[in-house]
Amino acid sequence: MEPRFVTLLLDTSDSMRTTETGGVPAIVALNRQLAAWLPAVRAEGAGALRGVEFAVLTYGLGGVLVVSGDGTPSAADGGAFVPAARLEIPELTAGGASPMVAAIDLALHLLEERRALAPGPAASRIILVGDGAPTDFEGNPSDEWQPLARRLARARGHRRTQIFAFGLPGADDTVMRALATDDGCFELPGLDLAGLLGAVLAASAEETDFSEVRRFLSTQP
Repeated sequence: MEPRFVTLLLDTSDSMRTTETGGVPAIVALNRQLAAWLPAVRAEGAGALRGVEFAVLTYGLGGVLVVSGDGTPSAADGGAFVPAARLEIPELTAGGASPMVAAIDLALHLLEERRALAPGPAASRIILVGDGAPTDFEGNPSDEWQPLARRLARARGHRRTQIFAFGLPGADDTVMRALATDDGCFELPGLDLAGLLGAVLAASAEETDFSEVRRFLSTQP
């Protein structure tokens, strides 16, 4: 089984604190869903997600943070990447700006380094979850996503990296589609966080493509 390296990028900007779903802030709902989701991920670590390593990054309060592994932005063993069977994600706090571009840039760097350490060919995926438009670290609108979109296009052309972008309500659809293409961009109406996390599992499986993820989302209530 070819190893798979997955970076999961979660928006923890201020909008996740102020937007509500089910009567609670979106960040509270996300934390609850993550707590329910992680046991399933760890269980799948012995099955469909065998061979998968996750690195989880947040972008928002505190800038861009690695919250998996030992919390360092390192692709070395014991760093950001951990096997699915051992994945842990701490409770997340929302606030601040939305440095999405910096988060994706770090994800690409970590994936490139992790693939270089692998003994053979390896697949890599970026799974982006966002509910706004990218900004710099001070919260100013940023157009740095444009050169990033070109870089991602080159990575796709060389079949190095797939990107799945999940847009929560409020996400900039133009930016998300530029980064992930129309095929790799998925809208999640109503802050469907449970559906989102199921789709992340679908995107991380060995035999998957964009249509599989879209098919999964279409079956959700």
